[in-house]
Amino acid sequence: MWLGLDDTDSLDGGCTTLVFHQLLDALPCDYGEPRLTRLWPFAAQRTRGNASLSVELFCDESIIKWLDEYWIKHISLLKGEISHSEHSDRKQYPSDPGMTLFVTKPDEIHYWNAVRGEATFIEGGHQWGGQGRIGAAASCAWSGDVATWEGIAWRKGERRVSEESLTTVDAMEGTFLCRDPRNNRGLIAPRGPCPVMFGVRATSSDVALMATKELINGSAETTGYRIFRTNQASGDHIQSIHKTTVGTKEILNGGHVILNNNILAFSESGDINKLAQWLTEGDSIEYIGLEFEGKIHLEGIRVTQSQILERPVCECGTRMKSMGKGQGVRCPKCKIKSLDKWVESDRIPPISGWAQPPVDKRRHLAKSMA
Repeated sequence: MWLGLDDTDSLDGGCTTLVFHQLLDALPCDYGEPRLTRLWPFAAQRTRGNASLSVELFCDESIIKWLDEYWIKHISLLKGEISHSEHSDRKQYPSDPGMTLFVTKPDEIHYWNAVRGEATFIEGGHQWGGQGRIGAAASCAWSGDVATWEGIAWRKGERRVSEESLTTVDAMEGTFLCRDPRNNRGLIAPRGPCPVMFGVRATSSDVALMATKELINGSAETTGYRIFRTNQASGDHIQSIHKTTVGTKEILNGGHVILNNNILAFSESGDINKLAQWLTEGDSIEYIGLEFEGKIHLEGIRVTQSQILERPVCECGTRMKSMGKGQGVRCPKCKIKSLDKWVESDRIPPISGWAQPPVDKRRHLAKSMA
């Protein structure tokens, strides 16, 4: 059987991972590997981290009565929490917890619908609560085939992780996105009021566990930890790589760049914005991103061809100059003339290969294009 949970938190605090962790601790049956799934980043009623949780239960339908009682006593009470963001004008919705239980795993299409667009409720199974049932069911439907792992620990009081432990974990083979290489700032500890002490990402469950234990030894007091299989860094939210030719470029106040009237490179997107500002009409590019309110929000961009017309270079190495309309060009040093007035030269982009946002600006789902 598959159990899912979502939408128990708000910006003022709470944490669906902690609620799920406590639920797993209380379960009267065995269960498999807990899973954390990030869903479509633009879902209207998404929670703070837009993460849903699920796990396989090794039991029969007699668990439903136990879940009924647990829901009433511990989860339904979390409905209605709301706060307003100081960093975004996006409408904030009250928490609306949802829990789902399916005898058989839902069709994987429900996961893809929820990670690539605005999804809705699905039928079947036993379901509790409201809006959170969408994410809960989607998490149950995730195959888990393309995965990374995250070790999460929850704080008892203050949030504090030692720099020494973070340095050790950052150097471990298999951990990733522990620090921002631009300013050496740690990326594993949230800054808001949620109960998470840290979340450390890894390419295997063993490394995630080892890193989590190292960090706990160097942290303030924690109330527990758990290792989750996740779809983070999978790129599942991106359907395809697009190709286009730059026709127009507009640089807005603040440094945002709009290509072809609908491809948006935010000023804080680092190399993406730098490359977008460099582009010129006629350049060929490939890009990935999500469409929202008529604009593609870039998550990656690469130049495939960029050329410029220049005067030819003389055999002596000097660039020739025009002798006047219809008269060709002449080397100012050797005085050699040529009728070839222009030649095409490749422009070298300031960013080689794929440009992506700085690591602290990337989505949880973003896949490295390196």
